[in-house]
Amino acid sequence: MTCMYIIYTCMYMFEQSFARYLGLFGDHVVPAVLYRYTQVLRREDLVNSKGKPLLTNARLEAVWKRLADRFATVVADTSMITLSPEYAAHFHDIYIDGKECAKMTGDRMKMLMLTLPFMVRDLIAPEVHYVHVCA
Repeated sequence: MTCMYIIYTCMYMFEQSFARYLGLFGDHVVPAVLYRYTQVLRREDLVNSKGKPLLTNARLEAVWKRLADRFATVVADTSMITLSPEYAAHFHDIYIDGKECAKMTGDRMKMLMLTLPFMVRDLIAPEVHYVHVCA
């Protein structure tokens, strides 16, 4: 009886810490990554002669649309997991559109943790090239 109690207590503690970890990633890490990319693309030195940013809001929205589209292209043949277009739309709703009522489940958050570092690689390359051409 005592051994089972200890095992269940440890499992409960693990589940609580795992839920905190998922919450930390979803509530702080992902928004921080998106904020950092926005800050890089909206630096003060990247303005035109009129003082407006070289990258308009439409181009910035295109970056986030491209990120969501990348999530939709994850297939099991190359990454051993498959993400659906619905997942990509859900990600866009939560993190780009900022819908507070939408949340990700633990399994969806785990998939995001696994794929996000690979999805943001070279994400802003077209915009960086555009800035170099315009500058």
